[in-house]
Amino acid sequence: MNKTIKNALILMTITLVSGLLLGAVYEITKEPRRKQQEKVQELAYQTVFSEADKFENFDYDESKVNESLGKNEITSKNVIIDSAVKALDTNNTLLGYVINVTSKEGFGGDISFSVGIDLNSKITGISILSISETAGLGMNATKEEFLNQYLVDKNGLFIVNKDNNSEGTNIDALSGATITSKAVTKGVNAAVIVATTIMETEKQEVTE
Repeated sequence: MNKTIKNALILMTITLVSGLLLGAVYEITKEPRRKQQEKVQELAYQTVFSEADKFENFDYDESKVNESLGKNEITSKNVIIDSAVKALDTNNTLLGYVINVTSKEGFGGDISFSVGIDLNSKITGISILSISETAGLGMNATKEEFLNQYLVDKNGLFIVNKDNNSEGTNIDALSGATITSKAVTKGVNAAVIVATTIMETEKQEVTE
């Protein structure tokens, strides 16, 4: 009995010390990790909106944005809007927005990316931040050949594997990765809707 208690105390002590050490390591590395994440995010911003000189956080009307998304059957169940920033030039003139989204319908899980959108609702660039799709298939979503399809003057939003029509502008799905293609497309559409709604709201506020 005494041996059992002794072993239990030893195990409890080891667990406690390990927990304290892990907590200490987390606190020590928290700030460096935060700075690294900021650098990665800033690089993504510059990648998707190269004409901008700086990027600025701001508050927007989430209720109006969610209403617009809902009209296009986009909800938090399939796409999360992580954040939105203004893309500005050296004179603080607004050039457009960068919308950060996470599409939850990827074949291998969540796909997070940044989308640059100018004041004409045209996409200026897309940068994949996190993706875990199948190698050689869904992972091809990170390639320029696929992403450049979104950098066009579009009609409406984007659709997958359909002819250009009143519904929107076609995106050719990746071979063997239609689910991934649709997940990215839904996320891109969400970003466009968010940016467009923000612009329309700001114009309305100015006229009022």
